Amino acid sequence: MMLPSALVLFLVLSSQDTTRTAPAGSYADSATGVLVTQARQARERNERLVTSYRATVTQRLGAGIKALSRDRMLFRQELAAKIEWHRDGPSRVEVTGAREALPVVTRGDHVPDDLDSQTRWLVINPAEDYLRVVGLDDDEAGFVYPLREGGERDYRFAIGDSTVISLPTGKRIRLVELKVTPRRSEWRLMSGSLWFDADSYGLVRAVFRPARPYEFRRDADPGDRDDVPQWVNASGEVKFVTLEYGFYENRWWMLRYVALDAVGAVGSWLGMPLRMERIYADYEVEGGTPPDPASTFRPAGTTRRRGPEGPVDSVARKARADSVRRVVDECIKEATEQVGRSREDRRTVRVRIGRCTRPNNDSTLVVVVPADTVSLLTSPTLGESILKLGDMISEAEIRGLADAIGGLPKTPWSSRLELPQGLGSLLDKARYNRVEGLSLGLSAKADFGRFSLEGRGRLGIADGWPNLEGVATLPGGRTRFRVAGYRRLAAANPETRPFGAVNSFFGLMAHRDDGQYFRAGGGELLAENTVSGWWSLRAYAERQSRAETETTFSVPRLFGSDAGFRPNIIADPADQLGVRLNLRLDRPVSRSVTLGGDVSIEGATGDFDFGKGSAGLRAYIAPGGPIAVAFGASAGSSTGTVPVQSRHYLGGPTNLRGYAGGVTSGSAYWSGRAEVANSFPAFRLTAFSDIGWAGPRADFARGKPLLGAGLGLSVLDGLVRLDLARGLRSPKGWRFDLYFDGIL
Repeated sequence: MMLPSALVLFLVLSSQDTTRTAPAGSYADSATGVLVTQARQARERNERLVTSYRATVTQRLGAGIKALSRDRMLFRQELAAKIEWHRDGPSRVEVTGAREALPVVTRGDHVPDDLDSQTRWLVINPAEDYLRVVGLDDDEAGFVYPLREGGERDYRFAIGDSTVISLPTGKRIRLVELKVTPRRSEWRLMSGSLWFDADSYGLVRAVFRPARPYEFRRDADPGDRDDVPQWVNASGEVKFVTLEYGFYENRWWMLRYVALDAVGAVGSWLGMPLRMERIYADYEVEGGTPPDPASTFRPAGTTRRRGPEGPVDSVARKARADSVRRVVDECIKEATEQVGRSREDRRTVRVRIGRCTRPNNDSTLVVVVPADTVSLLTSPTLGESILKLGDMISEAEIRGLADAIGGLPKTPWSSRLELPQGLGSLLDKARYNRVEGLSLGLSAKADFGRFSLEGRGRLGIADGWPNLEGVATLPGGRTRFRVAGYRRLAAANPETRPFGAVNSFFGLMAHRDDGQYFRAGGGELLAENTVSGWWSLRAYAERQSRAETETTFSVPRLFGSDAGFRPNIIADPADQLGVRLNLRLDRPVSRSVTLGGDVSIEGATGDFDFGKGSAGLRAYIAPGGPIAVAFGASAGSSTGTVPVQSRHYLGGPTNLRGYAGGVTSGSAYWSGRAEVANSFPAFRLTAFSDIGWAGPRADFARGKPLLGAGLGLSVLDGLVRLDLARGLRSPKGWRFDLYFDGIL
C-alpha cells in the first residue's frame, strides 16, 4: 500500500492487567468509577463468550491531495471479504473483491499486492479492546485506548448523557455516555465519547479524536528527525474516528461500522486528506461457553498482550521504547566502529544494519484468494468505484456526526514553548523580492493545548523595514479561527505566491519578481472550514501604504547583465475595514470528468468604499482515449472606488502565462484558458493558450485582451508544471515557469 508518510495513521486499542489504585481525580464521581469498571469487565464477560461468527466486510480507503486549482485522488483501495471466525480453532477469510489505483500516476485499477497480508487486517476478535484502523501493528506508536486497565494514568472519566433506542424487534435499550478526557496534550491520547448499553455494558458507539495533531518535528523519534531537513515539518490531524456496534442474536454487540477522517499537511498550500470506511454486515453469531482457561490458542485477530506485566501508561511505554532504541543505537555504533577498524586493517567485513520483520506465518487464519484475481476488480461486492473522498464518508454523514464531535471533551491545558534553533530556523523562512531583497525571519510559538500563540519577526536587508506579527490560533472541530496583529509586506496578487520559494528563486537568479507589493499594518480575524475547505473568511482593519522597489541585485548582474526589476505598483494610502469570503467546490461527476468552481466576495469601507467579486469555473476531462483536456474561465467586477492595491490582477502561471505577474489590472477582468495533453497522468506533454483582460469596468465588453500560448510538461497529474510560453500581444516575450498545482 502506498500512502504519504505524513498520513501513516493508525489506532492501537490495547488492554493490560493491573491491580493498582487509580490516580486521584480519575472519575468525576463514584458512579463513573462503577461504569468504567463494569465496561471493562463486560468485554471479558460477554464478547469472550462468542465462539464463532460469520460476516461480510468491505473496506474503502482513499488518500487525496487538496490544492488550489483541483483536488486529486492520490490513492484509493477497496476490499471485500467473507469472514468465518472461530475462537478455539483456525479461522478463514475469503477475498471476494479487491482493487486499488494511483490516479496521479497511472490510469485504471489493479489488484492490490500482498492480498494475504492486507486482508488479515479485516478480521477482528470480539474479545479484543482493539481495532487497527490504518497502519502497522505497533503497540508503542499507536493511540492509547482509554478503557485498558491502567488507563486512568492517561485519562479522566465522567458520565455524560443518556438516551433510549428502539430495535426493530421492539426492544428498548438504554444507553449511557462515558466522556473521556486526556490528562496531557499528547497526540497518542484521545478525547472521546463512548456509549454503553446500560444493562450489559457492551460498547454501542464511540467517537473520538486525538488530543492534538501529530507534528513531525515535535513527535517523531530523534533519529528520524535528524534524517530529515529542519525546514520539513509534516503534520497529521485525525479529525475523528467513529466506531458503531450492532445488536445481534438479541445478545451480542458486534462491530458494525468504522470510519476515520484525517488530513496531513506539507507546507502551506498542499493538504493530503485521508478517509477510511469499513462496514461489517450479515452477522451470524454463536456463543455462550467460556474459553478453556488452560488453552494457549490465540484466535485470529488477537493483538492484546496478556501477562503479569502490570499497567503501562504512555510515559512508561515511551521509556521502554527509548530503552530499546538506545540498544539499537549501541549496536549500530559498534558495527560502524567495526567497519572502521576493518578499513584500517585493510580487511573486508560485511555488516548488516536494518530492521527485522516477523514473517507472516500465522496459522490461526487461512486467507483464500481466488486463482483468477482479475475477477476481483469487477466484483459486485465492491459497489461503485471511489471517485472522490466524499464517496466514502460523505459530507452529510460528517454533518450528522458534527454534534457528537463538537461535544467531545476539550483538549487539556498544557504549555510548550517552541523556540528557533540554529541557522536552519533562520534560513527556512528566507525569501527574496525586489522590495526587501534578502529577507530573513524567525518565529516562536507557545502551545497551551486549547490554543496557541505565535510571534514572528522578519527583516529585509534592502528595505530595513521590520515585519512583525502576533497570531493566536483556536483549533475547532469543523472551523479553525486565527486572530492576528501585524505589520507586514503584503501582495496585491497573492495567487502568484510571491513569497514562495519559486518566486524567490527566480527573483535572485533571473531578476524576475511576479509580486505586486504594498505595506499593511493592523489586525485580522481568519476563519476556515477544516472538513472540506469549501469556505474561508477574513475580516480586517488595516492601514495600507506604498512599498518601494529597494534593490536591483540579482545573480545575472554579477556577470554583466544590465537587467533591472520592473517598477512596483504605487499603492494608495488608505485606512480600510473590510471582509472577504471565499467559496470553493471541486467535484468529480464521473471517472473522466471533474468540475470545479470558486467565488470570492469582498467589501470594504474607510478611505475607499468599494465592493468586488469574482467567479471561476474549471473543467477537467480525461476520456478513455489518448487525450486529456482542461478548460477554465473566470470574471470579476467591482463597485465604488477601488484602490490600486485592491484591483483585480492578471499575469503569471495561475491565469495568464507568457506574461509577468500583475502585468495588467483594473476594477474588472475576465480570463480563459484551454489545455490539451496526453492522458497518462504521471507525465504529460501539454499545449495551452491563455487569454485575459483587466481594466475599467466600462471597458469590460470591448477591452482588448492579452494572449499567450506555449508548451509544457505536467508531472503527477499537474502537481508539478514546467511551461514555456510566449506573450503574443505587447508586451511580447518568452517566459519559462516552474510552478505547482496546474489545471492539467
